[in-house]
Amino acid sequence: MKRIVIKSMVMLALMMGGSVVGSTVMAQTQEQAQVEETPAQRKAREKAEKKAAKEAEKKRKAEEKAAKAAAKEAEKIAKIIAAQKAAEAKKGGAPAQQQPTSTFGPEWGENATPAQREENVKTYNFFIDAYNNKDYDKALEYAYTLINNCPKARSTVYVNTANIYRQKIARSKSLDEKAVNIDSLMKVYDYRLAAFADDAKYGEVYIIKNKAKDYYKYRAEDKAGMLKLFRHGIEIDPEIDPTFINQYFTVLVEEYEALNVETDHFMSEYEFMASKMDQVTDEEAKTSFDALLIKSGAADCNNLETIFSERLANDPDNAAQIEKAFKLMARNNCQSEFFLMVGEKYYANNPSTEVAQMLSKGFENAKNFDKAIHYLNAAIEHETDPKAKANLCVQISGTYLAAENARESADYAKKAIEFDADNGSAYICLAQAYVTGSTACVDFDKQTVFWLAYDLAAKARNLFEGNEAQQEVATTLMNTYRNYFPAQSDCFFRGLTAQGDPYTVKCGWISGSTTVKYK
Repeated sequence: MKRIVIKSMVMLALMMGGSVVGSTVMAQTQEQAQVEETPAQRKAREKAEKKAAKEAEKKRKAEEKAAKAAAKEAEKIAKIIAAQKAAEAKKGGAPAQQQPTSTFGPEWGENATPAQREENVKTYNFFIDAYNNKDYDKALEYAYTLINNCPKARSTVYVNTANIYRQKIARSKSLDEKAVNIDSLMKVYDYRLAAFADDAKYGEVYIIKNKAKDYYKYRAEDKAGMLKLFRHGIEIDPEIDPTFINQYFTVLVEEYEALNVETDHFMSEYEFMASKMDQVTDEEAKTSFDALLIKSGAADCNNLETIFSERLANDPDNAAQIEKAFKLMARNNCQSEFFLMVGEKYYANNPSTEVAQMLSKGFENAKNFDKAIHYLNAAIEHETDPKAKANLCVQISGTYLAAENARESADYAKKAIEFDADNGSAYICLAQAYVTGSTACVDFDKQTVFWLAYDLAAKARNLFEGNEAQQEVATTLMNTYRNYFPAQSDCFFRGLTAQGDPYTVKCGWISGSTTVKYK
């Protein structure tokens, strides 16, 4: 008898597919899903890429605006110089013994004479003209003269010079030429940092972060150098830039996947960045960040438990950390005691059918059937759709079967039928519960229980019309049950002389109307 029950329960698991009884199949499916990028992860990544493209376009427009402003400034400076010369000409020139004064401040040459400063201003004008006319080689000559003579004159010199080298990189005719231009671009950032690190708006943080982005674009092969720049940019930035953090994490994940980063270091960096991402409100960026962690493969259950057990030990009621821990561990199909503890806390804050079912599955796997059933009952309370309620009752029935409680299994199977009389799986559960519970009686009475089970399986097969796999399971069960029918002689002995005659089964708690059937 036990062999039949086990065999039938396996069939039931197959039939119920996504239910808690079919948890092994579910786990395998989820395991396979982790290998590939999920639609949600792909969508989050694509959104992040679009956002990065928009930021790049925004940066380009800002630089164009800055270039136009620089041109206007150069025009203004030219007018100042022209006005000075006109005034000197009108007065007949300054006396020979008098040192000429300068309208231009020390940024045009800290230790320079007024005449030298004026010369630097002219050079700046020539630089702007050459840049606007796309005479880039000439513009570079002027740029380096300005960087040497008056490095703090205008940040526009560095902005435009960087743009020139980006143009040169794009038009390089050889790898060697391209490498030289990339090196020059990086040096421009260093020159700008030396001159304008303390700029209130476009100082060290701005310069380092933009250098990192260009490094990411032009030196993709130098992951170590790239990571160093990004990490430095994140460290010194008083604000939290989720897009920049995700760029850094993307490179870090690539290096981890290439086995160039140890797991301990990777998880330590994740913790550092996660503490910052927890403070932002950009949900898309957060989703992308979490998706990268999952993609890395480093977010196995042990690592996640190590991270979040420490966090929650320090702040056990932190709703944000509870939610993050639960979702990441659920995505990894974790089934530890810690996960279930976190899950119960999460459910207390966010009760839903989905979470209740997930917890039920976890507790069933842990052989804690009482809690498994508790959460399935909770899921029923959240549901309003009768068909959904019926499916949940089927799951509870299956859980009670796994716990070898046939009577309760039968009760929930009947409840499922009350919610949805067309739920074929409910009839299969009820048949199984009767077969399992047939030990409540012996001999002929026990054999008649299989008549009831046969009828229920036959009912299920009819309801499974159009689904060959489910019909095959029901048919197999019917054939199995038939093997345990009483022999014709046993029926004759009890006055049951014709197949099809009505019969009322009475076997302990099992009862029901059926018809006589011979083995």
